[in-house]
Amino acid sequence: MKNLKYLAVVSVFGFIAAAAYAGGQGENAAASSGPSEISYMAWYNTTESEAADTQKILDKFNEAQSGVHVKLISVSRADYEAKLTTMAAGNQLPDVALMPEPEVLGWAIAGKLADVGDVFKGEDVPLKSLAFTYHGKVVAYSVADEVLVLYYNKKLFDAAGLPYPPATADTAWTWKQFVDVATKLTKDKNGNTPNDPGFDPDNIVTYGADFNRLGWMWPILAVSNGGGVMTPDGQKLLLGTPETIEAAQAIADLYLKDHVAPSPSARAAMPALDVTLLTDKVAMATSGQWEIGVSLKNSLAAGLEYGVGVLPKMKTAVTYNTGGPNVIFSTTKNLAAAKTFLHWYSQESNNWGLITGGIWMPVSKKWYASDAAIRKWADNPIHPPFDEYKTAVVDYAMNNAVQVPWYYFPNYNLLDDLLNSGMDAVWNGEKSAHDALLYDILPKAQQIFDQNKP
Repeated sequence: MKNLKYLAVVSVFGFIAAAAYAGGQGENAAASSGPSEISYMAWYNTTESEAADTQKILDKFNEAQSGVHVKLISVSRADYEAKLTTMAAGNQLPDVALMPEPEVLGWAIAGKLADVGDVFKGEDVPLKSLAFTYHGKVVAYSVADEVLVLYYNKKLFDAAGLPYPPATADTAWTWKQFVDVATKLTKDKNGNTPNDPGFDPDNIVTYGADFNRLGWMWPILAVSNGGGVMTPDGQKLLLGTPETIEAAQAIADLYLKDHVAPSPSARAAMPALDVTLLTDKVAMATSGQWEIGVSLKNSLAAGLEYGVGVLPKMKTAVTYNTGGPNVIFSTTKNLAAAKTFLHWYSQESNNWGLITGGIWMPVSKKWYASDAAIRKWADNPIHPPFDEYKTAVVDYAMNNAVQVPWYYFPNYNLLDDLLNSGMDAVWNGEKSAHDALLYDILPKAQQIFDQNKP
């Protein structure tokens, strides 16, 4: 995928119109000889059996109308990007595909993505924050609205007599408050905290906090501090600013100096978030909204009592929004059918189980218009208590979220890879954030930035 920008450009206008776009109904996409055949490519994460869930959705579509028939192409997540590149080289791309967020605009630059700006109309149009745009055209929308939040173990807070993390943006903890609480919740094998004499940082039983150090996640604290990866217009790189360096070092110091977070190696050995919280390994941790349905729900029956709050801030309360998109490849011979399927697939009613199950949040504004609308998908036993979820997640997403740069910066996967590898030396204490960002990462990042700046 690193060489994606060198793929041959294919004109998105080289289509033969087979039928008028049917607004999601699909009937008009049918040819006289039968339904229009299209393919949909998606990945599975661990076992091929996961594809069965996707197939059920496609079966629902195929049975609901007779104008379009969709066939699934299922590929391992580890092989997905390489498979797409191989298919592109052989001019065998699918009609529609799930696409990793950092890859979207690289494919658009290569001329491989169709304009999907006319697929959605009226109240079905997704939130503007979920649009991937290139040269003023929408080439993809996220299929879900996701934000970064703070999860915590209520039992550990209750046992320590501490108030729960704030659930509203206007009461978000400062970074100092976050570290102070994490310090009180961190315990070594003898029950000592980092504030106590005799504390043993090499034998910590419960870590007070874990701030996710993934290359695309940690910069949200830098954004809160007035820095980040780049400006929201994609015109200026911010990785070398004092604000970004300060935020990065603060995250590293949670492990290196404050002794309240696990080391990179210790974190890598930990299980999923639900088990980490359930077994009191970590008292609070940052991650995405999707954890509610992917992980946390799995330990509710075992007694997990968790809550959700907003992220700590350095200057302003802010979170990232993101969500994996589906794209239509410009090489499709059935553009109308592909648009029909994409419209149908993106409707919340056709993915209701993923939404009520806590994995996705809706993409259209109508589902955020009132408490009654939100309750229809978020007021259930899988989600945290509604009042808490409403302010800490929904309101936070609508009022305090900014886009991860991959929505507007081409080939962001190159910067993401650089941050993931280049920051390892900071997280494990081999280098300061100042030295790693300024001398190791910034020169390479600047070259990538200059080559891809929109």
